[in-house]
Amino acid sequence: MRFLYDKELVKRYYKDIIKNILLLLATSALSIAAPLVLRDAVDYESSTGFRREVIGYYLILITVLYFIKFLYNRFSFWFSEKFKNYETVNLYQKIFHMSYDKINEMEPTYIAERVRDTVNTIFSLYCNSLTGIFVSVLTVAAVLNVVVGIDIPLAFLYFLQVPLQYFGFQKLLNGEKSRLSQYSYELTTIAAKSNKNIKAVISDVNSMKQYSDSGGILSFIRGSIENITKMERKANSYAMDVCTILNYISLLLKNSCYIYIIYLYVANRASIGDMIYLNLVNDIYYTSIGDLITIQINLRDLHGAVRFVTDEIEKNYEEDGKKSFERIDSVTGLIKDVGYKDKKLIEEGSFTFYRGDIVALTGDSGTGKSTFVKMLNKFLKGDGIRINDCDLHEISNRFIREKVYYLAQNSYLLPFSIKDNITLGASYPEEKWEQLLKLDFMQKFVEQDKGLDMTVYENGSNLSGGDKQKIMLGRIFLQDPDVIILDESFNAIDEKSGEDIIDEIAAMYADRIIIVISHSEKYFKHCNKRVHIQNKRLYQENLR
Repeated sequence: MRFLYDKELVKRYYKDIIKNILLLLATSALSIAAPLVLRDAVDYESSTGFRREVIGYYLILITVLYFIKFLYNRFSFWFSEKFKNYETVNLYQKIFHMSYDKINEMEPTYIAERVRDTVNTIFSLYCNSLTGIFVSVLTVAAVLNVVVGIDIPLAFLYFLQVPLQYFGFQKLLNGEKSRLSQYSYELTTIAAKSNKNIKAVISDVNSMKQYSDSGGILSFIRGSIENITKMERKANSYAMDVCTILNYISLLLKNSCYIYIIYLYVANRASIGDMIYLNLVNDIYYTSIGDLITIQINLRDLHGAVRFVTDEIEKNYEEDGKKSFERIDSVTGLIKDVGYKDKKLIEEGSFTFYRGDIVALTGDSGTGKSTFVKMLNKFLKGDGIRINDCDLHEISNRFIREKVYYLAQNSYLLPFSIKDNITLGASYPEEKWEQLLKLDFMQKFVEQDKGLDMTVYENGSNLSGGDKQKIMLGRIFLQDPDVIILDESFNAIDEKSGEDIIDEIAAMYADRIIIVISHSEKYFKHCNKRVHIQNKRLYQENLR
């Protein structure tokens, strides 16, 4: 599989990039044309007399130039908004296709930091670099064409700066360009990880307020900040050293041109108009050359950003199947060697679940209960599992996630309303809502002041553990899955409420498959099967 995210961007935004180029070309053309008009006016007036209308033409050109710059600024901000909105969502969509293990390994907060930095870097360097290179090359060529008409040796001196700058840059970075790219990649990686750690520290408000001596906690923040600044110094000082040497070469060449221009005028080989023109376009010319060099240096950041997408996201996509069914009637399996590379949790076992089964999944902590059920919804890879007698690997991930609902013991809520936390942005029929709101465990939310519109704070800090789990349980009733996995889903709810909820689930979904993980036997009263994990073996038994 080839990953061509950078080429995807060109294909997606080529029309906007062309508009950007045209606006920059118009700006560049007017920047060169205005000094030409002024040069011709001065040369003409010095021999025939002063013509005011030519100055008027010059002022018109300058006015149009800045009007186009005004349009370009407006376009740039619009393009930036469009690009960042789409690409940020696009990258998160790619992340949703990553494997469960890889997302946890990279850590979600780190991923969020990298996504933000990646989108900003790609827009500022990829889009601007494409247009900047094109326009700078044309600007350099246009100026050289005019200078050739003034003096060929001067034009050669101007032209000489292009290969000297370019090859000088390559020489300075001979074998080192990869180091510059690596520095950038390391910097963005370290910055994302360190910012992630800082957010984790300040998110634990209880710990921050508990300890009167904040020195220990601040040491975590200080260490993260120092990691960022150390890498910034390393990367930026190297890049600045390169730029300083290149600027030194540029200054020598630029001053040489100024001296030669003065010589041409003194020797009567250039007119006063030529002098004015050359002085006006010198900055434009050298800025364009400088842009070409700077773009090459900055491309190290672009390389690191695109590498994050291709190497860390796209290459870690989870495997997907194509098959789907109208509904799930059976979940069966003969499993072996379940666990991780360095630790086997279940060496072997078999199970058979059919519609109408309510299964108690038991075992000591750390025996692999959660690992086992996460294979059923393809969060984790597992061999030997079949849905409706079809290999799980061949079945669509989307179908599995819609039909197999896993409710984890840890309740992570979003900083939006209670309703948004239940729907997760999806829309459901009104009758579904009415059915959900009639359930006993939802009454507390319905009867409070703001009802389901109450905003949930970050980490659900304004809710009890039981309220968090009740909100999560509300999702089940709306999604209406064929397989329901309750992984310690009542551990923060009082036993009476928990029993009432399991009674509701068992009654409403009597024709589905329900798997209950709990350390309390009270939640197994409706179960007709038990799956037990012990001594790295998985056993199934009928309870009635």
